[in-house]
Amino acid sequence: MRLQVLGLTILLFPVALSVLAAQSELRKQSHAHQMFLLRDALSRRPRSSDFYVGEVACAFNETSTCEETFQKVLAAEPKPAAAKQIHQMLAGVALREGRYRRALQEIDALLLVDPNKSDAKGSRPLIEVLSRFPDQAVQGASTATVQMDDSKLPLLINGTRASYFFDTGANLSTLSESDALLFGMQIQETKPGGVSTDISGNRVSFRVAVAKSVALGGIELHNVAFLVAGNEQQPFVDMKPGERGLIGLPVLSAFGSMTWTRDGVFEADRSPATSNLSAANICFDDLDLITQASFERHALPFVLDTGAATSELWPKFAGVASDLVRKSGTHESHTVIGMGGNQKFEATLIPKVVLDLGGMSVALQPAHVLKTQQRDAGKWFYGNLGIDLLRQAQSVTINFKTMTLQLDNATDRRKRRE
Repeated sequence: MRLQVLGLTILLFPVALSVLAAQSELRKQSHAHQMFLLRDALSRRPRSSDFYVGEVACAFNETSTCEETFQKVLAAEPKPAAAKQIHQMLAGVALREGRYRRALQEIDALLLVDPNKSDAKGSRPLIEVLSRFPDQAVQGASTATVQMDDSKLPLLINGTRASYFFDTGANLSTLSESDALLFGMQIQETKPGGVSTDISGNRVSFRVAVAKSVALGGIELHNVAFLVAGNEQQPFVDMKPGERGLIGLPVLSAFGSMTWTRDGVFEADRSPATSNLSAANICFDDLDLITQASFERHALPFVLDTGAATSELWPKFAGVASDLVRKSGTHESHTVIGMGGNQKFEATLIPKVVLDLGGMSVALQPAHVLKTQQRDAGKWFYGNLGIDLLRQAQSVTINFKTMTLQLDNATDRRKRRE
């Protein structure tokens, strides 16, 4: 009998170690914001912790699963650290979907757990103002096809014509004070004044306004939140009235799927689509859109930012590309242009870096690898991929229903037709 007990113990001990190792791996990936790795690890462990299941669902835009799973976790009264993470993730999901009151509820729940949480305290005044308005809603046609004007979308904002860039790097749509008044929008103050950060890490002050309607072709959104920048704010200073703004992530994700071509045709498609989590190559990290790209067989997560004219690689990339940096890198001072002004960073210039992105090879010529971290996202991701890379494709599709990025060139399309 003793031998049986000892034998049972010997059998169970490696299993326990295996479970602990698996949980440690999941925890490490979660803390490092590595959602693609966490997704893959969960697919191998279908009976994993509900916390990680909810986290992956939030990241890959499976909102119902995300919220239902996290409500179950919260009902079990998790530790404060886990509760804070959950409320922060749920607030991000609500805000990127334009559910302003729900976002405020989650921020307030987070602050009940940790009243000193600085980012929640900083964002609450802005979200509190937005919570006074109805949630963003979309109606009308399932699809819309328009001709862009110099890469800008032709819109009707409160019935007045506008021509705005689309920017996946913008947490909220943004316009100048003069355009807000042009569209008859009431500008709301936040207390204390709302502050955000741009691509360079500069702090930028904003107020808030909500458009009653934003229409693209036959698709119409209601109660769309805008950050309102001063008239002197770049890049709007030199733009014409009706062009001093950009459309951000909550509107773009409401389009469902968006495709644009090199000759300026833009199509939004809200039609239902079947998702395949294992095939997704974009995800959310709070309010950042992340894509997975490959460099020399390394699958790496990057921020995907259609509002950035040029791509920048971040310090983490230098570790992966150490041989290339050593062989062909030269020192430079590189300027990053953001809404809060220009900022210079010490960087390494590499003549050419090739990435596999969205099913296509694209090249940064030259590539700028920053030596210092410009944003908190630089702790987790390898760079900010901008429109300069996407323009190398004949067409680009970002599908928020299937969470996929696809780049095509003319040769790819011919092969599919054959």
